Amino acid sequence: MTIIKKLIYWPQSAPIKLKIMGIVILFVSLLGLIVMMETRSHMQQILREQLEQRGRAIASDVAARSTNPMLVGDSFSLYEIAQGLSSHYEDIRYLMIFDKTGELVIHTFGEGIPSGLLDLRFIPANLSYDDTISFDSNEGEIIDVLVPIAEGKVGWLRLGMSEVSIYSSIDQLSQLLLITTVIISLLGILGAILISHLVTKPIRDLATASQGIALGDYSLRVSTYGADEITDLGHNFNAMTTSIQSYAKEREALVEELQAKESVRQELLKKVISAQEDERKRISRELHDETSQSLTSLILGLKYLSEQEDLEKRPAMVSELKDLASSTLKEVHRIAVELRPTVLDDMGLVPAIDRFVNFFKHQYRLDVDFHVQNKIQNRLPSEIEITLYRIVQEALINVAKYAEAQNASIVLEIRQEYVNLIVEDDGRGFDVDLVLKSSASDSHLGIAGMHERTSLLGGEFTIESSPNQGTTVYVRIPMERRDVNDSSN
Repeated sequence: MTIIKKLIYWPQSAPIKLKIMGIVILFVSLLGLIVMMETRSHMQQILREQLEQRGRAIASDVAARSTNPMLVGDSFSLYEIAQGLSSHYEDIRYLMIFDKTGELVIHTFGEGIPSGLLDLRFIPANLSYDDTISFDSNEGEIIDVLVPIAEGKVGWLRLGMSEVSIYSSIDQLSQLLLITTVIISLLGILGAILISHLVTKPIRDLATASQGIALGDYSLRVSTYGADEITDLGHNFNAMTTSIQSYAKEREALVEELQAKESVRQELLKKVISAQEDERKRISRELHDETSQSLTSLILGLKYLSEQEDLEKRPAMVSELKDLASSTLKEVHRIAVELRPTVLDDMGLVPAIDRFVNFFKHQYRLDVDFHVQNKIQNRLPSEIEITLYRIVQEALINVAKYAEAQNASIVLEIRQEYVNLIVEDDGRGFDVDLVLKSSASDSHLGIAGMHERTSLLGGEFTIESSPNQGTTVYVRIPMERRDVNDSSN
């Protein structure tokens, strides 16, 4: 069963080139065989008819020449006519002449007439026309022609014509047709090879290119020529490969961009962790150096006050301890405000930015303008407020560190659907692309931090700058307004 299945499915699994060659060879062979058989059949029929016609013509001629010798009884002349006829025509097997009574007068069989030949056919007495029959003999098929002599009044003549010459001619023609078929088959094979090459080469090229593309080589293309269906397939394949190559480049660019963003994110995370640790160290140091010492002094002062017996000195000591406690409380409040400004939670974004701007102008001696457009009484969502506040802090600190600016400006625009923030300065500016490519720079991490904060809220962050042209930071964050009561709840 397996062998039968293999034989059945073998044509389907055979290469296209072999299929084309097999079809051409089979077609040419069948065509040659059919042509040879049809030609042989028609030629045999035509030659047989010609042989019969020639036999009748020869028999009629001999009958005409035998009339006088038959009338005078000249057997010798009849014998000469018969012998001359046999020696002149190779396909004449015998000649027999009968008188009007049906008696055999002369024949061309030297060793006697073959048995059954005389009884093969009956000669009617009134036969006055030609009659032809055929029969098989040990020498092949024989055509027997019966012709009356002088319309049967003198006698009759039987002439036997062999079909050996017909078969010989047909065999020669068959050999010629066979040779022609072989030559045509060879030409057909060459044509099949050429056609299969023309057909399968583009397909092989497509298969090779497909394998290369599967391995990741998107630069492969197939050669296209002509205007047939395979050429159209090649054009479509090249267009598809170009699209795949474009998508692959876009994917690589996206992967590189994601890797770069991930690298920046990692650096930013390290920076945040480092900043947290530095902030903790600073707070710990301030608590230890200032607050802790103040509290220690307060404890010692209270202990000394409890042991003081002189009542006149106690009021002065209490006043000093109150001042020390008040100073310690202010220091703790200052540290808390630095960690997170309470004004942002208590009063909202605009007062918090305004207070930070005043602190910044006093701290860095820079002229900073703060403008609010469409100022409202409603509070923004807390995550938007802290994000915009930290972006303002980072942007102004970058101005103080790197810009060497004289003036800075902050514009806050609150709309129904979004909030716009613009921070600009007249400093020395910088090459944005160069700074963004420098992953190790602090300014890059600061810009990345602002961008990250904006992206987390689904906003847009843009920075524009060029050397000696200042810097502008644009932030747009979508928002939904809410009331103060909702915010407090």
